[in-house]
Amino acid sequence: MRIVSFNTHHGLTPDGSKVATDALARYCAGLKADVLALQEVDVRAHRSGGVDQAKAVAEATGMAGYFGLARKLGLRGRYGNALFVRGIIDQVETVPLPRHSHDHEPRSFVLADVIVDDRVFTVAAAHLSVHPEEAAPQLEAVLVALRRCHVPRVLIGDLNLKPEQVAPAIQQRSYAMASATLPTFPAAEPHHRIDHFLSEGFEVVSVDVLDAAPVSDHRALVVEVH
Repeated sequence: MRIVSFNTHHGLTPDGSKVATDALARYCAGLKADVLALQEVDVRAHRSGGVDQAKAVAEATGMAGYFGLARKLGLRGRYGNALFVRGIIDQVETVPLPRHSHDHEPRSFVLADVIVDDRVFTVAAAHLSVHPEEAAPQLEAVLVALRRCHVPRVLIGDLNLKPEQVAPAIQQRSYAMASATLPTFPAAEPHHRIDHFLSEGFEVVSVDVLDAAPVSDHRALVVEVH
Protein backbone atom coordinates (compact mmCIF):
# COMPACT_ATOMS: atom_id res chain seq x y z
CA MET A 1 0.00 0.00 0.00
CA ARG A 2 1.27 3.43 -0.97
CA ILE A 3 0.60 6.25 1.50
CA VAL A 4 1.54 9.84 0.66
CA SER A 5 1.57 13.11 2.60
CA PHE A 6 1.94 16.43 0.80
CA ASN A 7 1.59 20.01 2.02
CA THR A 8 0.24 21.71 -1.09
CA HIS A 9 0.70 25.37 -0.04
CA HIS A 10 -2.76 25.86 -1.65
CA GLY A 11 -1.29 25.06 -5.05
CA LEU A 12 1.03 28.05 -5.15
CA THR A 13 3.86 27.69 -7.66
CA PRO A 14 7.40 27.67 -6.25
CA ASP A 15 8.09 31.20 -7.53
CA GLY A 16 4.92 32.45 -5.84
CA SER A 17 3.55 33.88 -9.08
CA LYS A 18 0.24 32.01 -9.28
CA VAL A 19 -1.99 29.29 -7.87
CA ALA A 20 -2.05 26.31 -10.25
CA THR A 21 -4.82 23.98 -9.13
CA ASP A 22 -4.73 22.03 -12.41
CA ALA A 23 -1.02 21.32 -11.91
CA LEU A 24 -1.70 20.30 -8.32
CA ALA A 25 -4.43 17.89 -9.38
CA ARG A 26 -2.27 16.34 -12.12
CA TYR A 27 0.64 15.94 -9.71
CA CYS A 28 -1.57 14.22 -7.15
CA ALA A 29 -2.90 11.84 -9.81
CA GLY A 30 0.68 10.96 -10.75
CA LEU A 31 1.51 9.99 -7.16
CA LYS A 32 -0.53 6.78 -7.59
CA ALA A 33 -1.34 6.76 -3.89
CA ASP A 34 -3.74 4.43 -2.12
CA VAL A 35 -4.03 6.96 0.71
CA LEU A 36 -3.23 10.63 0.12
CA ALA A 37 -3.18 13.28 2.85
CA LEU A 38 -2.99 16.91 1.73
CA GLN A 39 -2.44 19.96 3.90
CA GLU A 40 -3.09 23.64 3.16
CA VAL A 41 -5.94 22.97 0.76
CA ASP A 42 -8.21 25.81 -0.39
CA VAL A 43 -11.92 25.46 -1.14
CA ARG A 44 -13.59 28.38 -2.92
CA ALA A 45 -11.00 30.82 -1.62
CA HIS A 46 -10.52 34.10 -3.48
CA ARG A 47 -6.72 33.72 -3.54
CA SER A 48 -7.12 30.42 -5.42
CA GLY A 49 -9.62 31.69 -7.94
CA GLY A 50 -12.64 30.32 -6.09
CA VAL A 51 -11.77 26.74 -7.06
CA ASP A 52 -12.60 23.72 -4.90
CA GLN A 53 -9.13 22.17 -4.78
CA ALA A 54 -10.30 19.10 -2.85
CA LYS A 55 -12.88 18.33 -5.53
CA ALA A 56 -10.31 18.89 -8.30
CA VAL A 57 -7.90 16.39 -6.72
CA ALA A 58 -10.66 13.83 -6.13
CA GLU A 59 -11.71 14.04 -9.79
CA ALA A 60 -8.13 13.82 -11.08
CA THR A 61 -7.19 10.85 -8.89
CA GLY A 62 -10.50 8.99 -8.98
CA MET A 63 -10.27 8.62 -5.20
CA ALA A 64 -12.88 9.06 -2.49
CA GLY A 65 -12.19 12.39 -0.81
CA TYR A 66 -12.98 14.38 2.30
CA PHE A 67 -12.15 17.98 3.19
CA GLY A 68 -11.69 19.00 6.83
CA LEU A 69 -12.05 22.69 7.66
CA ALA A 70 -9.33 24.35 9.72
CA ARG A 71 -10.35 27.99 9.21
CA LYS A 72 -12.39 30.24 6.97
CA LEU A 73 -10.88 32.55 4.35
CA GLY A 74 -13.05 35.58 3.67
CA LEU A 75 -16.78 35.16 3.08
CA ARG A 76 -16.84 31.89 1.15
CA GLY A 77 -13.37 30.47 1.28
CA ARG A 78 -12.26 27.56 3.42
CA TYR A 79 -8.83 26.18 4.21
CA GLY A 80 -7.74 22.91 5.79
CA ASN A 81 -6.74 19.29 5.31
CA ALA A 82 -7.98 16.78 2.76
CA LEU A 83 -7.88 13.00 2.78
CA PHE A 84 -8.24 10.80 -0.31
CA VAL A 85 -8.54 7.02 -0.37
CA ARG A 86 -8.52 4.52 -3.22
CA GLY A 87 -11.38 2.72 -1.55
CA ILE A 88 -13.94 3.76 1.05
CA ILE A 89 -13.92 6.43 3.73
CA ASP A 90 -16.21 4.67 6.18
CA GLN A 91 -16.36 7.08 9.12
CA VAL A 92 -14.73 10.48 9.26
CA GLU A 93 -14.64 13.62 11.37
CA THR A 94 -12.75 16.90 11.54
CA VAL A 95 -11.26 17.47 14.98
CA PRO A 96 -10.12 20.95 16.06
CA LEU A 97 -6.75 21.15 17.77
CA PRO A 98 -5.91 23.10 20.95
CA ARG A 99 -4.37 26.54 20.54
CA HIS A 100 -1.77 28.10 22.80
CA SER A 101 -2.93 31.60 21.90
CA HIS A 102 -5.82 33.12 19.98
CA ASP A 103 -3.18 34.95 17.92
CA HIS A 104 -2.09 31.65 16.40
CA GLU A 105 -3.77 30.02 13.40
CA PRO A 106 -6.64 27.56 14.05
CA ARG A 107 -5.64 23.99 13.27
CA SER A 108 -7.47 20.69 12.88
CA PHE A 109 -6.96 17.11 11.79
CA VAL A 110 -9.00 14.58 9.85
CA LEU A 111 -9.71 11.30 11.63
CA ALA A 112 -11.12 8.51 9.47
CA ASP A 113 -11.78 4.79 9.31
CA VAL A 114 -10.95 3.71 5.78
CA ILE A 115 -11.19 0.55 3.73
CA VAL A 116 -8.62 -0.23 1.04
CA ASP A 117 -8.67 -3.65 -0.65
CA ASP A 118 -11.00 -4.94 2.10
CA ARG A 119 -8.55 -3.88 4.81
CA VAL A 120 -9.87 -1.60 7.54
CA PHE A 121 -7.55 0.85 9.30
CA THR A 122 -7.49 4.34 10.76
CA VAL A 123 -5.88 7.45 9.32
CA ALA A 124 -5.25 10.73 11.11
CA ALA A 125 -4.20 13.44 8.67
CA ALA A 126 -2.88 16.54 10.44
CA HIS A 127 -1.29 19.94 10.01
CA LEU A 128 0.12 21.19 13.30
CA SER A 129 1.19 24.65 14.42
CA VAL A 130 4.46 26.23 13.32
CA HIS A 131 5.06 27.07 17.00
CA PRO A 132 6.69 24.07 18.74
CA GLU A 133 5.18 24.95 22.11
CA GLU A 134 1.77 24.59 20.45
CA ALA A 135 2.55 21.75 18.04
CA ALA A 136 3.73 19.41 20.81
CA PRO A 137 0.42 19.37 22.73
CA GLN A 138 -1.44 19.20 19.42
CA LEU A 139 0.50 16.05 18.54
CA GLU A 140 -0.44 14.60 21.91
CA ALA A 141 -4.11 15.41 21.25
CA VAL A 142 -4.03 13.52 17.95
CA LEU A 143 -2.38 10.49 19.54
CA VAL A 144 -4.96 10.47 22.35
CA ALA A 145 -7.78 10.56 19.79
CA LEU A 146 -6.22 7.61 17.96
CA ARG A 147 -6.37 5.44 21.09
CA ARG A 148 -10.03 4.63 20.44
CA CYS A 149 -9.50 3.77 16.78
CA HIS A 150 -8.79 0.70 14.67
CA VAL A 151 -5.36 -0.89 14.49
CA PRO A 152 -3.55 -0.67 12.10
CA ARG A 153 -3.48 3.12 12.33
CA VAL A 154 -1.36 5.89 10.93
CA LEU A 155 -0.74 9.54 11.62
CA ILE A 156 0.52 11.46 8.62
CA GLY A 157 1.00 15.09 7.74
CA ASP A 158 2.95 18.27 8.24
CA LEU A 159 3.60 18.17 11.99
CA ASN A 160 5.98 21.15 11.95
CA LEU A 161 8.19 19.21 14.36
CA LYS A 162 11.59 17.65 13.82
CA PRO A 163 12.04 13.89 14.41
CA GLU A 164 13.69 14.50 17.78
CA GLN A 165 10.67 16.59 18.80
CA VAL A 166 8.21 13.89 17.72
CA ALA A 167 10.07 11.00 19.36
CA PRO A 168 9.16 11.79 23.02
CA ALA A 169 5.43 11.67 22.22
CA ILE A 170 5.63 8.12 20.85
CA GLN A 171 8.32 6.77 23.19
CA GLN A 172 5.85 5.08 25.53
CA ARG A 173 3.48 4.09 22.73
CA SER A 174 3.56 1.40 20.04
CA TYR A 175 4.10 3.78 17.13
CA ALA A 176 7.02 3.59 14.73
CA MET A 177 8.29 6.70 13.00
CA ALA A 178 9.29 6.05 9.41
CA SER A 179 12.67 7.59 8.63
CA ALA A 180 13.93 9.12 5.42
CA THR A 181 17.36 10.24 4.36
CA LEU A 182 16.03 13.40 2.73
CA PRO A 183 14.24 16.32 4.39
CA THR A 184 10.96 17.67 3.04
CA PHE A 185 11.09 21.46 3.51
CA PRO A 186 11.67 23.89 1.88
CA ALA A 187 11.14 22.25 -1.49
CA ALA A 188 13.91 24.03 -3.42
CA GLU A 189 16.71 23.18 -0.99
CA PRO A 190 15.18 21.08 1.78
CA HIS A 191 16.93 20.92 5.13
CA HIS A 192 14.04 20.29 7.58
CA ARG A 193 12.14 17.05 8.04
CA ILE A 194 8.78 18.18 9.39
CA ASP A 195 6.44 15.96 7.33
CA HIS A 196 5.97 12.64 9.09
CA PHE A 197 4.52 9.14 9.01
CA LEU A 198 3.78 7.43 12.33
CA SER A 199 2.21 3.98 12.33
CA GLU A 200 1.07 1.13 14.54
CA GLY A 201 0.37 -2.26 13.02
CA PHE A 202 1.97 -1.62 9.65
CA GLU A 203 5.29 -2.90 8.34
CA VAL A 204 7.12 -0.08 6.58
CA VAL A 205 8.72 -1.34 3.37
CA SER A 206 10.21 1.89 2.02
CA VAL A 207 10.26 5.65 2.59
CA ASP A 208 10.99 8.23 -0.07
CA VAL A 209 10.91 12.00 -0.51
CA LEU A 210 10.10 13.01 -4.07
CA ASP A 211 11.68 15.77 -6.12
CA ALA A 212 10.14 19.22 -5.93
CA ALA A 213 6.60 19.39 -7.32
CA PRO A 214 5.26 22.00 -9.78
CA VAL A 215 3.46 23.56 -6.81
CA SER A 216 4.12 24.01 -3.07
CA ASP A 217 7.07 24.76 -0.82
CA HIS A 218 7.16 21.16 0.51
CA ARG A 219 8.15 17.86 -1.05
CA ALA A 220 5.88 14.84 -0.92
CA LEU A 221 6.61 12.06 1.59
CA VAL A 222 5.89 8.58 0.18
CA VAL A 223 5.70 5.47 2.36
CA GLU A 224 5.11 1.92 1.15
CA VAL A 225 3.68 -0.40 3.81
CA HIS A 226 2.38 -3.93 4.34
